Amino acid sequence: MGHGRLMRRAALFVLLAALWGCSDPEPPAAARTGDMAVQETKVRKWVEYRGGRMLWEFRGETVRYYEDPERVEADGVIVDFYDDEENYSSTLVADFGKIDRKTSNMEASGSVVMTNVDGTRIETETIFYEDEGERIYTDDFVTIYRGNEKLCGYGLETDTGLNETRIRRNVVAETVGDDRG
Repeated sequence: MGHGRLMRRAALFVLLAALWGCSDPEPPAAARTGDMAVQETKVRKWVEYRGGRMLWEFRGETVRYYEDPERVEADGVIVDFYDDEENYSSTLVADFGKIDRKTSNMEASGSVVMTNVDGTRIETETIFYEDEGERIYTDDFVTIYRGNEKLCGYGLETDTGLNETRIRRNVVAETVGDDRG
């Protein structure tokens, strides 16, 4: 082994030893608060039923289960919503999502896109789902594409099928190109 190679290995060892012994790295926020996941899985599905009817299906690339408060958190979230006859009505896609396991309310954040069967698309950064009223809402800036219309504004209330949609304030509407070719 050459002298230069030996010196590089010794320098690397000293550097690693110094880094190892200087201080313990700060644990993640969850560990500092004692809020550690009790289970973590890859590509997991969570389905919500009410009165025998499927309401939604939540999937995540990495899913974590917590006990206090009882919740599920996931990265790479896809949620499919179903109507009263259990027909598919819309899909929500986001970078991150969580479900309150007691109420079945959900929150999704990070590049949120929600699309229904008619092609209506909503884009925002954070969106909430209230399970009891099957209502979608946010206070964030939203953009809605419906046919050749584009609506922008702040705050949104809608149903899971995106049929009765309302932007709360600062609404701007414009006509966009016909994407039917």
